[in-house]
Amino acid sequence: MSRDKLLVVYMTLGYPDNGRYLEFMRESVKNGADILEIGIPPKYAKYDGPVIRKSYEKVSGKFDLWSFLPETRKVIGKTKAIALTYLEDWVSELDSFLTKLKVAGLDGVLFPDLLIDFVDDYQMYSSKVREKGLNNVIFTAPSVPDRMIMEVSKQSDLFLYYGVRPTTGIPLPITVSSLVTRVRNLVDNKLVVGFGLSDENDLRKALKAGADGAAVGTAFIQAIEKGDVKDAVDLVIKLRSILDEF
Repeated sequence: MSRDKLLVVYMTLGYPDNGRYLEFMRESVKNGADILEIGIPPKYAKYDGPVIRKSYEKVSGKFDLWSFLPETRKVIGKTKAIALTYLEDWVSELDSFLTKLKVAGLDGVLFPDLLIDFVDDYQMYSSKVREKGLNNVIFTAPSVPDRMIMEVSKQSDLFLYYGVRPTTGIPLPITVSSLVTRVRNLVDNKLVVGFGLSDENDLRKALKAGADGAAVGTAFIQAIEKGDVKDAVDLVIKLRSILDEF
């Protein structure tokens, strides 16, 4: 189904346990997720917020990455799925890592530290991702210079991920509308806004300002913690409904 606005759904691989993780991913697709982000726990999640960090801690060491990722592909069908993890963790074995992602059935990868810790070589790493047949989704933020945002927006595959918070789930004293309005004029690509956009008002403001979609993660983890998978899926349905208003 083709939709005007993209809903990008994040979940940490295997959270809160393998069974409920797979259930959430399957039901997310059924209820409106366009693209799935699968969080692979890093050694040090320096750009993630406290909720996602705790989810990493809960699942770390509880599954074999390369045997479990294909299980995700089985339950989500043909829906696009990208790995979200830190380049820092895999840079010494990048070719092998990317090959394994492709074999496991993933469509791409997003390294949140790419434009922060590897900015001088980001084009080289982007090329390596594509050489393996994967999409290279680039993450950027308000702290990135306008010139760089313009440059990377043309090179990011599927969409450009624009984080409106300094880290996941942490408030920022600048309006979402002003941030999205400014960056919209710089971006020659689908603009998906994330990092703290589960609030209905902020989401609508981002969409009115020109965002092509929203990426949500922390809110789904919180919903599962407070209730269960059904609560998180209900949030998927709610967000899909808001996006469809535009």
